[in-house]
Order: sequence, then structure tokens, then C-alpha cells
Amino acid sequence: MTDTTDPIYAALDPELEGEDLYPIREVSRLTGVNPVTLRAWERRYGLLVPHRTESGHRLYSMADIERVRKVTAWIDRGVAVSKVASIIDREVATSPAPVAGHDNQVSQAPVDFRDWQARLVEAVNSSDLARLDRTYGQIHSTFPVATVLRDIAMPVWKLFRDKAGPESLSGEWSFLDAFLRGRLFQRIGYLRPGLPTVLLAAMPGSGSEFEILSAAALVAEAEANITYVPTVSSYAELTAMAERSSCDVLMLYGDHALEAQGFSRALPRLEQSLICPVVAVGPVCEVQPAELKRAGITVLGLPGPDLVTKVRNLLIGRLDTR
Repeated sequence: MTDTTDPIYAALDPELEGEDLYPIREVSRLTGVNPVTLRAWERRYGLLVPHRTESGHRLYSMADIERVRKVTAWIDRGVAVSKVASIIDREVATSPAPVAGHDNQVSQAPVDFRDWQARLVEAVNSSDLARLDRTYGQIHSTFPVATVLRDIAMPVWKLFRDKAGPESLSGEWSFLDAFLRGRLFQRIGYLRPGLPTVLLAAMPGSGSEFEILSAAALVAEAEANITYVPTVSSYAELTAMAERSSCDVLMLYGDHALEAQGFSRALPRLEQSLICPVVAVGPVCEVQPAELKRAGITVLGLPGPDLVTKVRNLLIGRLDTR
């Protein structure tokens, strides 16, 4: 955190007064990315634009630190560092879903979600299940599902996940993660007669169940019943499950780059064996969109408000899957 008594912070931009700023060594400690790499990301790829003191020292805000974490997450998924900036910028540019007001009319006005995030953080820190359930219920009654997950629940979930680092996840994160997964299981487990069925399966190696279930909840919003398969031993097994279930759509969730063999053999064979459309959702759509399309897989992109529309169009035959 910024020590304003340190002479390197003298003559800092007045607009930054009151904001916590961090030197590069602290950013390195918080993110696990060494200073040499941070400087290279700045110079070669424009991934970071740190603040500068008059003496040239770099200072980073919490927004910069969060951006570094996003960069490392995409690199871990197999994205080349030269392509990460465009993916992150598209994420930032995506506007929030419309927000329903108290009169049930849709308002396009921007909404600051920080207050709701803070309420959720306080509920988690209290370790009070009743309070967490009550807060989550209030959020759900105020916003559409896509907004709840993307703009409020997911940022808080990531905050607690990153708080202690990957090697020692906190009790608070476990508490929140279990709660959210439980609520999403309830949401997608409710079967409605007469609706089409989407079999949603995680690609091999896909990690966070909360992120997969968040995608499933958005698919359910498109008026579909969900058959959720968290793990499969092979694509051949998945093909057999899809055939037996007579699902209307097979949806594959992936959060990292797939091996070349999957695109040359397994996925094309899977797509050719099934009558129903085979689609992909999740970060893999940003990592390997061309490879997925060549394998015959329809790319739906990252989970968000657009996913509901795309799935709805797919189910009524208005989405081009060629």
C-alpha cells in the first residue's frame, strides 16, 4: 500500500489522492508475477499503464492488480500474451444487462454494483448463513440472473478466492463457494415439462464448478431444462450419454486451451455422431474459436447476457450452427 511519506511518491497526480497505490515489488508479491515480466507486459504489449511519480517510479492501483490477475488467468488457459489485451478489453467493454426497477419497468441507466458487492462481502464475513441467504435473495429480486452472476456474485467470489492465494483458499471463500453452488444447483435442478433439454458437460480439465454452474443457470433462463455432467472420462462416453438422453443440444464448457488431438479426432467425431447441435461456451471460445469451428462446434462465447439470447435462438432454430 502507498506510504505517502516515502519521497518517491512526491508530486503524485492530485486526482489519485486517497487511492491506495502499490510499488512494483508489492504488485509482484500480490500477483506472483515478477517485476521484469510486469515491465515487459507494459512495454511490449501495452497490457498495463501504471501511474508515474516525477522520479519515474511505477505505481499501480487495485484495478491494475486485478488486470494483472486477469492476464495471468488467460495465459494459464493457453492464450498467447499478445492476444490477452484484446480479450480483456472486450470483457470490460461489455455493458451490464438491463436492470429491472421497482415498477418492473426496464431501465437502461448505468448501475453501480459496488454497494451490492459490499453487502455480499459483509454477509460472507459474518459467517451467518441466514444473513447470506437473505442478502442473496435481495440481490436476485432486484436484478436479472445474468447481472447477479456476472456483476455481483462472480466479482465477490473471485475476491475471496484471490484473497489468500491459490495455495491456501480461505474459509470465507469456501463458505461462499458452497453457498453459491448450492443455490445454482437448485436453480438448474427444477425441471419444467415441455421444455427442450440441454446436456451441459465440462470439457476435460475444466476447473471451477461455480463458473460452470453459472453458465448452466443462464442456459436455464433461455427456457431450457439442464442435464448437468460435471466430469466425463472421454468424449466417446459423452456421445453415448447424449444419444441416450435424446437431448436437444449438447453444450461443452471449457476454461482453457485444448490439445490438438481433441480438434483433429475427438470433437469432430463427437459432432458427426450426434443429430443435435454441439456448441461450446466458456473461455475456450476466446482461446480457440477457429479450432472449434473447424471441428464443427458452434461457438457461443463467454457466459453473459448474450448467452441467454443465443441459446434461445438456438433452441428455436434461428442460430446458424453451420
